[in-house]
Amino acid sequence: MVKRIPTQVGDVLILRSDQSFTVHVIGAISKDGQQDFENQEMSLKYETDRAAAVAQAKALVAPGRRIFFRHLDTGEWSHISS
Repeated sequence: MVKRIPTQVGDVLILRSDQSFTVHVIGAISKDGQQDFENQEMSLKYETDRAAAVAQAKALVAPGRRIFFRHLDTGEWSHISS
């Protein structure tokens, strides 16, 4: 079982998938414990390059909050320093 990401409002989540092609989806967390963007009503950003995705995330993250990266294909996640 994959450990849940400890997200909080103001954090930013980057989701990556390599199924057909590499895509990163970037969005702000709207509720504590959020793990994905299912049923998300806010606008999301899309990037094919990880560095560009991280740059987008840094522009979205609230002061003092965190950026998380989750690879959807493996379930692995990590914290990215802002």
